[in-house]
Amino acid sequence: MLLPLALVLSLGAVPPVAPCVGERMVMLPFDAVALPRPEARRTEEAVRRAVTRTAGVCLEPRQETVARLRVHEDRKETCTEDVCRAAEVKSLGAKWLIRGRVLGLGGERTVTLSLVGADGMETRSTFQVTTLDATAEETAQKAFIPLWKERQPRTVEAKARRTWPLVLVGTGAAVLATGVGFGLVARSTAQRFSRGTGGCDGEGEQFRQCFSDGLRRGRRQSHIANGLLGAGAVLGAGGAILFVWELP
Repeated sequence: MLLPLALVLSLGAVPPVAPCVGERMVMLPFDAVALPRPEARRTEEAVRRAVTRTAGVCLEPRQETVARLRVHEDRKETCTEDVCRAAEVKSLGAKWLIRGRVLGLGGERTVTLSLVGADGMETRSTFQVTTLDATAEETAQKAFIPLWKERQPRTVEAKARRTWPLVLVGTGAAVLATGVGFGLVARSTAQRFSRGTGGCDGEGEQFRQCFSDGLRRGRRQSHIANGLLGAGAVLGAGGAILFVWELP
């Protein structure tokens, strides 16, 4: 009587398994070429652990995938077209499908991963697993993360960050153009007063006042032009630096 009660209490004390969070992904059992099956299986498990550790991924357990494949034993050969691959991903109840092949030649293990999305598009990555210790998982993760990130949509924040350098460069160019315009006007004013009266009429105090106002106007235009040229150069250089800084 006490044994069943203890068993019930012990089962109730087991914490529930946390739900898998992320985009559902199925990894098919790897194909092995020129490599013993147990060694290929260990390589596959290392890749599985690496994929499971990736943020945003919910990888289906291998036993569930194998059971699902047994139901579809009459399925056709590997698809080669996007429409066929998309239907295959959907039939497995996933959003992503991973195929893998381990090739053993010359004492090395070469793994080829194929990531297929719900749209049927396929991307591939090839890497070598020299040993089957803890470094195998790290090697697999370094190969899978770029493959996974390549298929992720760019975020609005990333696009906004890319926009700022273009805004700065465009503003700098506009300010430079305005500065050049003021510079040309200032030069034209200086030339008029250096070669003649600058358009001033009359004589005496009226002429001197007109001439003095024209010179002050020319100097002011020259100062504005210099300020705008400097500001435009700073904005353009800042935008170029930000653009280079944000390059991947």
